[in-house]
Amino acid sequence: MGRFRTVGRSASVGFLLLTAGVTRSASPSDAACDAVHAAYNKMFRTSPKMITRNSGAVNVTKAIAEITGSGSYRETCTFLRDETLDGRPASVYGEDFRSRVGNADGKVWISKTTGATLRQEVDVDLGSKGKGHQSIRFEYVTK
Repeated sequence: MGRFRTVGRSASVGFLLLTAGVTRSASPSDAACDAVHAAYNKMFRTSPKMITRNSGAVNVTKAIAEITGSGSYRETCTFLRDETLDGRPASVYGEDFRSRVGNADGKVWISKTTGATLRQEVDVDLGSKGKGHQSIRFEYVTK
């Protein structure tokens, strides 16, 4: 069994929260999760401007913390497709978290040129507590 590594923490970027110590079995999802985690790491190192929109009954950032907080959740990642985002070639991945507290289903756009996260869309469902949606666009300063 492999272990997740911590890729970073941010109060404003709920879906980017990953907790160390969660086990998973080796699967095709591992390579996709590695690509997503690498993009998150790159994003955290470069500190881009984040344009965030939230909607729904629950705060998505707090919901993700609840879903992943106990450490007993399952993350699954899937390569979905290649496309162009704002004129930039990108790979799109699905990233899903499941726990007894709730679920988070997201998509992450990763630049094929830089490997950095370009966009993230997340839907969370905490059952009777409600649902929420978060959309984040990442703007990087080019030198």
